[in-house]
Amino acid sequence: MKSKNYAAALAKKGTILLCSVLLLAACKKDKAADPPVVKPSKLALVVSSPGAPELSFFANGTKVTTSKALNYNTVIDYMDLKPGTGEFSFRKKDATDVLAKINYTAKTGVSYTLLVADKSPKAAVVLVEDDLSAPATDKAKVRFVNLSPETTVLDLYVAGKTEAALSKKAFKEASAFVNVDPAVELKFEIKENGKTDVLATLDKFKVEKGKIYTVWVKGLKDATDATKLGVEVMTNK
Repeated sequence: MKSKNYAAALAKKGTILLCSVLLLAACKKDKAADPPVVKPSKLALVVSSPGAPELSFFANGTKVTTSKALNYNTVIDYMDLKPGTGEFSFRKKDATDVLAKINYTAKTGVSYTLLVADKSPKAAVVLVEDDLSAPATDKAKVRFVNLSPETTVLDLYVAGKTEAALSKKAFKEASAFVNVDPAVELKFEIKENGKTDVLATLDKFKVEKGKIYTVWVKGLKDATDATKLGVEVMTNK
């Protein structure tokens, strides 16, 4: 009788152990089946097309809702973007005709800035990859973009310096990021390459250690209204 009970107990324990093993295996299988987490790309927008109407932004034909209206001199901070290939396009608000478009390939975890330029009714789109790696020790990083359609090749100077900080950028061209010294009040100056006349300035700009900035030239060289030549800056990070 004892032998029979002992055998039954062993069988019961064996059944429990087998169930535990099967349950553990099932849990491991479910865990292994979880899809990998894909780090999104990031996309910032800059609208710098003098005289352009309010715009709508589309990714692969689907309208993207932005945090504010896309008017001249608007900057939209980084938004998540699904990695892969596709097409960005811009239309006049509530219209169907495409004003400008560009194909893209977005890499996982990489940030980009999409810039709208040229003088309305023309429009051009420029997509640049953003190197958001940390600046050198005790430095900041700056890059320069020429978004003024009526200018020639331009240089970016820090006031008081004899050599350009970044140089020889034609319309729609962007420099790489370079390290610069922090400053409480920095003055940027824009000059035509090889010339000394200052075309536009940005006064009293604070450059902070560890920050990353994009400086661009906007507007029209001969304008005197809100579309006149000027300098703008965004903080990328």
